[in-house]
Amino acid sequence: MIDLHTHILPGLDDGAEVMAESLAMAELALEGGTNIIVATPHSNQSGRFENYCSDALTKAFDAFERALAENYLPLKVYRGMEIYASWDMAEKIADGRLSGIGDSDYYLIEFPFDIDADSMGSMLESVLSIGKIPVIAHPERYGCVQHYPGVLYEWMMMGCLSQINKGSVFGRFGRGAAKTAEILLAFNLVTCIASDAHSADMRTTYMGDIRDALEERLDPEYVRALLYEQPKAILENRKIAFLGSPPVRRRRIFR
Repeated sequence: MIDLHTHILPGLDDGAEVMAESLAMAELALEGGTNIIVATPHSNQSGRFENYCSDALTKAFDAFERALAENYLPLKVYRGMEIYASWDMAEKIADGRLSGIGDSDYYLIEFPFDIDADSMGSMLESVLSIGKIPVIAHPERYGCVQHYPGVLYEWMMMGCLSQINKGSVFGRFGRGAAKTAEILLAFNLVTCIASDAHSADMRTTYMGDIRDALEERLDPEYVRALLYEQPKAILENRKIAFLGSPPVRRRRIFR
Protein backbone atom coordinates (compact mmCIF):
# COMPACT_ATOMS: atom_id res chain seq x y z
CA MET A 1 0.00 0.00 0.00
CA ILE A 2 0.95 3.66 -0.38
CA ASP A 3 0.11 6.16 2.37
CA LEU A 4 0.08 9.73 1.04
CA HIS A 5 -0.67 11.60 4.29
CA THR A 6 1.42 11.20 7.46
CA HIS A 7 2.97 13.36 10.12
CA ILE A 8 5.96 11.08 10.56
CA LEU A 9 8.87 13.55 10.51
CA PRO A 10 9.90 14.32 14.10
CA GLY A 11 9.63 17.70 15.76
CA LEU A 12 7.99 19.62 12.92
CA ASP A 13 4.32 19.71 13.88
CA ASP A 14 1.80 17.90 16.12
CA GLY A 15 2.89 14.51 14.81
CA ALA A 16 5.94 12.51 15.84
CA GLU A 17 7.92 14.32 18.52
CA VAL A 18 11.25 12.47 18.37
CA MET A 19 13.02 10.14 15.93
CA ALA A 20 12.26 7.05 18.03
CA GLU A 21 8.53 7.70 17.56
CA SER A 22 9.03 8.24 13.83
CA LEU A 23 10.77 4.87 13.59
CA ALA A 24 7.98 3.20 15.57
CA MET A 25 5.49 4.67 13.09
CA ALA A 26 7.60 3.31 10.23
CA GLU A 27 7.54 -0.17 11.79
CA LEU A 28 3.75 -0.04 12.13
CA ALA A 29 3.40 1.02 8.51
CA LEU A 30 5.43 -1.95 7.35
CA GLU A 31 3.53 -4.34 9.64
CA GLY A 32 0.26 -3.16 8.12
CA GLY A 33 1.39 -3.67 4.54
CA THR A 34 2.51 -0.15 3.63
CA ASN A 35 5.85 0.05 1.87
CA ILE A 36 5.67 3.60 0.52
CA ILE A 37 4.81 6.62 2.61
CA VAL A 38 4.73 10.37 2.10
CA ALA A 39 5.86 12.65 4.93
CA THR A 40 3.42 15.56 4.94
CA PRO A 41 4.13 17.93 7.84
CA HIS A 42 1.63 20.71 8.43
CA SER A 43 2.69 23.79 6.51
CA ASN A 44 1.54 27.32 5.77
CA GLN A 45 0.07 27.71 9.27
CA SER A 46 1.22 31.21 10.11
CA GLY A 47 2.78 31.47 13.56
CA ARG A 48 2.35 27.75 14.25
CA PHE A 49 3.56 25.20 11.70
CA GLU A 50 4.92 27.18 8.76
CA ASN A 51 7.34 24.55 7.39
CA TYR A 52 7.96 26.20 4.04
CA CYS A 53 10.50 24.68 1.66
CA SER A 54 13.88 25.24 3.28
CA ASP A 55 17.25 23.65 4.03
CA ALA A 56 15.99 22.84 7.53
CA LEU A 57 13.04 20.88 6.14
CA THR A 58 15.31 19.02 3.74
CA LYS A 59 17.69 18.14 6.56
CA ALA A 60 14.81 16.77 8.66
CA PHE A 61 13.72 14.55 5.79
CA ASP A 62 17.25 13.36 5.06
CA ALA A 63 17.82 12.54 8.74
CA PHE A 64 14.71 10.37 8.76
CA GLU A 65 15.82 8.54 5.61
CA ARG A 66 19.19 7.84 7.22
CA ALA A 67 17.53 6.58 10.41
CA LEU A 68 15.37 4.19 8.39
CA ALA A 69 18.45 2.79 6.66
CA GLU A 70 20.40 2.49 9.91
CA ASN A 71 17.53 0.54 11.46
CA TYR A 72 17.04 -1.70 8.42
CA LEU A 73 13.47 -0.52 7.84
CA PRO A 74 12.64 -0.94 4.11
CA LEU A 75 10.14 1.90 3.97
CA LYS A 76 10.36 4.21 0.95
CA VAL A 77 9.62 7.80 1.91
CA TYR A 78 8.67 10.73 -0.28
CA ARG A 79 8.53 14.39 0.60
CA GLY A 80 5.30 16.32 0.77
CA MET A 81 3.31 18.82 2.80
CA GLU A 82 -0.17 19.19 4.19
CA ILE A 83 -0.77 22.76 3.13
CA TYR A 84 -3.16 24.82 5.22
CA ALA A 85 -5.33 26.71 2.78
CA SER A 86 -4.87 30.45 2.42
CA TRP A 87 -5.87 33.01 -0.15
CA ASP A 88 -2.24 33.39 -1.23
CA MET A 89 -1.31 29.68 -1.35
CA ALA A 90 -1.29 29.60 -5.16
CA GLU A 91 1.27 32.40 -5.13
CA LYS A 92 3.37 30.50 -2.57
CA ILE A 93 3.18 27.35 -4.69
CA ALA A 94 4.27 29.29 -7.78
CA ASP A 95 7.16 30.81 -5.79
CA GLY A 96 8.36 27.37 -4.67
CA ARG A 97 7.61 27.88 -0.98
CA LEU A 98 5.09 25.04 -0.91
CA SER A 99 5.73 21.63 -2.45
CA GLY A 100 3.60 18.92 -3.96
CA ILE A 101 3.26 15.24 -3.09
CA GLY A 102 6.57 13.67 -4.01
CA ASP A 103 7.46 16.85 -5.95
CA SER A 104 4.54 16.18 -8.30
CA ASP A 105 1.92 18.64 -9.52
CA TYR A 106 -0.49 17.25 -6.90
CA TYR A 107 -0.77 19.33 -3.70
CA LEU A 108 -2.32 18.04 -0.47
CA ILE A 109 -4.46 20.86 0.93
CA GLU A 110 -6.26 21.11 4.25
CA PHE A 111 -9.03 23.60 5.03
CA PRO A 112 -10.63 24.97 8.21
CA PHE A 113 -13.31 22.52 9.28
CA ASP A 114 -15.97 25.24 9.35
CA ILE A 115 -15.13 26.82 5.98
CA ASP A 116 -18.02 27.61 3.67
CA ALA A 117 -18.25 25.89 0.31
CA ASP A 118 -17.92 29.08 -1.74
CA SER A 119 -14.64 30.09 -0.09
CA MET A 120 -13.28 26.57 -0.36
CA GLY A 121 -14.19 26.38 -4.03
CA SER A 122 -12.51 29.72 -4.77
CA MET A 123 -9.29 28.62 -3.05
CA LEU A 124 -9.29 25.38 -5.02
CA GLU A 125 -9.81 27.30 -8.25
CA SER A 126 -6.78 29.49 -7.47
CA VAL A 127 -4.54 26.41 -7.37
CA LEU A 128 -6.07 24.92 -10.51
CA SER A 129 -5.51 28.24 -12.29
CA ILE A 130 -1.72 27.85 -12.03
CA GLY A 131 -1.78 24.32 -13.47
CA LYS A 132 -1.54 22.46 -10.17
CA ILE A 133 -3.95 19.82 -8.87
CA PRO A 134 -5.37 20.08 -5.35
CA VAL A 135 -5.75 16.85 -3.40
CA ILE A 136 -8.37 17.76 -0.80
CA ALA A 137 -7.30 16.36 2.57
CA HIS A 138 -10.09 14.58 4.49
CA PRO A 139 -13.10 16.27 2.82
CA GLU A 140 -15.44 14.10 4.90
CA ARG A 141 -14.49 16.15 7.97
CA TYR A 142 -15.57 19.55 6.59
CA GLY A 143 -18.98 20.81 7.61
CA CYS A 144 -19.88 22.04 4.11
CA VAL A 145 -19.19 18.60 2.59
CA GLN A 146 -21.09 16.80 5.36
CA HIS A 147 -24.06 19.08 4.71
CA TYR A 148 -23.92 18.63 0.92
CA PRO A 149 -21.60 15.82 -0.29
CA GLY A 150 -22.42 16.74 -3.87
CA VAL A 151 -20.14 19.76 -3.62
CA LEU A 152 -17.15 17.42 -3.67
CA TYR A 153 -18.42 15.98 -6.95
CA GLU A 154 -18.45 19.52 -8.36
CA TRP A 155 -14.85 20.16 -7.23
CA MET A 156 -13.66 16.84 -8.63
CA MET A 157 -15.35 17.65 -11.93
CA MET A 158 -13.20 20.80 -11.92
CA GLY A 159 -10.08 18.65 -11.62
CA CYS A 160 -9.50 18.23 -7.88
CA LEU A 161 -8.82 14.92 -6.17
CA SER A 162 -9.77 13.74 -2.68
CA GLN A 163 -8.14 11.82 0.17
CA ILE A 164 -10.19 10.50 3.08
CA ASN A 165 -8.81 9.39 6.44
CA LYS A 166 -8.94 5.75 7.47
CA GLY A 167 -10.11 6.91 10.92
CA SER A 168 -13.21 8.49 9.42
CA VAL A 169 -14.34 5.13 8.03
CA PHE A 170 -14.05 3.68 11.54
CA GLY A 171 -16.02 6.53 13.12
CA ARG A 172 -13.07 8.07 14.94
CA PHE A 173 -13.93 11.61 13.84
CA GLY A 174 -17.62 11.43 14.64
CA ARG A 175 -20.80 10.21 13.01
CA GLY A 176 -20.90 13.01 10.44
CA ALA A 177 -17.45 12.19 9.08
CA ALA A 178 -18.20 8.45 9.09
CA LYS A 179 -21.48 8.84 7.20
CA THR A 180 -19.95 11.25 4.71
CA ALA A 181 -17.03 8.89 4.10
CA GLU A 182 -19.54 6.13 3.29
CA ILE A 183 -21.34 8.34 0.81
CA LEU A 184 -18.12 9.46 -0.89
CA LEU A 185 -16.92 5.87 -1.22
CA ALA A 186 -20.26 4.72 -2.58
CA PHE A 187 -20.24 7.33 -5.33
CA ASN A 188 -16.55 6.97 -6.25
CA LEU A 189 -15.67 10.40 -4.91
CA VAL A 190 -12.51 9.21 -3.17
CA THR A 191 -9.15 9.16 -4.93
CA CYS A 192 -7.22 7.57 -2.10
CA ILE A 193 -7.36 6.65 1.59
CA ALA A 194 -4.51 7.58 3.93
CA SER A 195 -3.69 7.27 7.60
CA ASP A 196 -3.17 10.96 8.46
CA ALA A 197 -1.03 9.37 11.17
CA HIS A 198 0.23 11.50 14.04
CA SER A 199 1.80 8.96 16.41
CA ALA A 200 2.58 5.32 17.10
CA ASP A 201 -0.24 5.03 19.67
CA MET A 202 -3.27 6.85 18.25
CA ARG A 203 -3.97 7.78 14.62
CA THR A 204 -1.21 5.40 13.57
CA THR A 205 0.37 4.44 10.27
CA TYR A 206 -1.06 0.89 10.44
CA MET A 207 -3.23 0.45 7.33
CA GLY A 208 -3.98 -3.27 7.44
CA ASP A 209 -7.21 -2.66 9.31
CA ILE A 210 -8.69 -0.31 6.72
CA ARG A 211 -7.67 -2.62 3.86
CA ASP A 212 -9.43 -5.55 5.53
CA ALA A 213 -12.53 -3.51 6.38
CA LEU A 214 -12.92 -2.16 2.86
CA GLU A 215 -12.37 -5.53 1.22
CA GLU A 216 -15.36 -6.83 3.17
CA ARG A 217 -17.58 -4.07 1.75
CA LEU A 218 -16.24 -3.03 -1.64
CA ASP A 219 -14.92 -4.56 -4.83
CA PRO A 220 -11.27 -5.62 -4.35
CA GLU A 221 -10.19 -3.73 -7.49
CA TYR A 222 -11.70 -0.53 -6.09
CA VAL A 223 -9.88 -1.07 -2.80
CA ARG A 224 -6.60 -1.60 -4.62
CA ALA A 225 -7.17 1.60 -6.57
CA LEU A 226 -7.76 3.54 -3.34
CA LEU A 227 -4.79 2.12 -1.45
CA TYR A 228 -2.21 1.62 -4.19
CA GLU A 229 -2.96 2.33 -7.83
CA GLN A 230 -4.19 5.92 -7.55
CA PRO A 231 -1.66 6.98 -4.89
CA LYS A 232 1.04 5.53 -7.18
CA ALA A 233 -0.30 7.57 -10.09
CA ILE A 234 -0.09 10.71 -7.96
CA LEU A 235 3.54 10.02 -7.02
CA GLU A 236 4.34 9.39 -10.68
CA ASN A 237 2.56 12.61 -11.67
CA ARG A 238 0.14 10.75 -13.94
CA LYS A 239 -3.41 11.78 -14.76
CA ILE A 240 -6.20 9.98 -12.88
CA ALA A 241 -9.53 9.42 -14.60
CA PHE A 242 -12.54 10.70 -12.67
CA LEU A 243 -15.34 8.12 -12.56
CA GLY A 244 -17.47 9.58 -9.79
CA SER A 245 -21.16 10.38 -9.85
CA PRO A 246 -23.25 12.92 -7.91
CA PRO A 247 -24.55 11.51 -4.62
CA VAL A 248 -28.17 10.45 -4.36
CA ARG A 249 -29.14 10.26 -0.70
CA ARG A 250 -31.66 7.45 -1.15
CA ARG A 251 -29.14 5.12 -2.76
CA ARG A 252 -27.85 2.24 -0.65
CA ILE A 253 -24.32 3.00 0.57
CA PHE A 254 -22.74 -0.48 0.75
CA ARG A 255 -23.94 -3.68 -0.80
